[in-house]
Amino acid sequence: MHIENLKIFSDLVESHSFSKAAKLNSITQSAVSQQLRAMEKHFSVLIIDRSQKQFRLTREGQKLYDSAKEILHRYEKLMSDLQEMKKVISGNIHISTIYSIGL
Repeated sequence: MHIENLKIFSDLVESHSFSKAAKLNSITQSAVSQQLRAMEKHFSVLIIDRSQKQFRLTREGQKLYDSAKEILHRYEKLMSDLQEMKKVISGNIHISTIYSIGL
């Protein structure tokens, strides 16, 4: 299971559309469907109720979505923290001004 799988699944749930999730992640609609089936196989649960035309998560799908959002949030926080650590700037700052303003 990759973090990208969770991102695609999260986008699918939020957009309620395989085609919109595909567009958001620059992949095909078929790839979104395949990843969903792979997740269902991996967890051995039905994630989306396909018995009706409306998009609806199963109870297990809702739990997976909630956990995926938490994992994605933590991942984004980690990436942000690591980027901040790279941006540590050190050095000297020289400030010039005229004497009257300095008083």
